Amino acid sequence: MEDAFLDCAGWQAMLERADIPTASAWIGVLRREDFTSHRGTLLVWRRESDGGIARVTVALREYQDAAGPDVALLLVVDGAAVATLRDQGLATMQALVRQGKLHPYILKTMDQLEDAGLSDFVEDLGLVFPKH
Repeated sequence: MEDAFLDCAGWQAMLERADIPTASAWIGVLRREDFTSHRGTLLVWRRESDGGIARVTVALREYQDAAGPDVALLLVVDGAAVATLRDQGLATMQALVRQGKLHPYILKTMDQLEDAGLSDFVEDLGLVFPKH
């Protein structure tokens, strides 16, 4: 049986239909068991713009207790969340967070998220930063 989590082409097709922002930082997706064991496979994605042409990039990389300095947001998901995201798209993320099936970890400051082009995406998840 194919592991849907590792299917980069399937993720790319879903993300191309979604309205993810063009960003200079990656969004990482990690299975809960890999997060817990501090090792596994990290799925990374972002929309890039090259000469005005936007394209979605999806890749896999090894995870060993750190997502990497180029990852701004880490989404830790259970199996049900993977299936829901793949089938129904990013519009389900906020519900998955509320249900405890997706745990977002913000790895950058709000200023860094803004610079990377991901601040609105984070706010769409229902995550807010306190204003001081």
